Amino acid sequence: MFSNNYTFIKKDKADNSGVFQQYSGTDDMQHWFGSGTFTETKRKIFLTFDTTNNQNRIETVSSTNHSDTLYIKWFDWRGEQQEWFSIQFADTTKTKDTYRANFLMGFVKIPKEDLTNKNLLLYAFGSNRNIFNFSVAENIDEINLFVNDPILMHTFDKTTETLKKNKKGFTTVGMWTNGKQTQFTVRQK
Repeated sequence: MFSNNYTFIKKDKADNSGVFQQYSGTDDMQHWFGSGTFTETKRKIFLTFDTTNNQNRIETVSSTNHSDTLYIKWFDWRGEQQEWFSIQFADTTKTKDTYRANFLMGFVKIPKEDLTNKNLLLYAFGSNRNIFNFSVAENIDEINLFVNDPILMHTFDKTTETLKKNKKGFTTVGMWTNGKQTQFTVRQK
């Protein structure tokens, strides 16, 4: 089973342009999403995907009021905070400690005295699926990781898409359709 949904948002109902969000998923719990801008004509909708934040990145903060503790937060590329994750040291032969995110606060706290190894690994909560490897520099008190979980992927492999309008909604080449046009229906709220 596969689902694909587009949401079109206009400032005014009469506008022929705006922003869109695309959400796709499979029955085995894989998800894709994309967003960007669209322009609409009588027969077509032209999508331009926003690809500006589609790389893993790290933001750090030093000189805070908790210099004895490292705080780590995890966000996806869209900036949505992920609350279910854990951090481990890359060299598990010396230490097997796992630091889990506080579910209410959504971040991991590691006492700096425990940072014997500066190479850390980000894991999805409750799994051995490594999502991202990173290093901790000296005098860093907070780390914000902007990393996508490979199970929740962006549709950034495409930068544009054209939807062809018809009476039922529109057609476009869907995922896993071998390049064939797929009918999408329009649902009004």
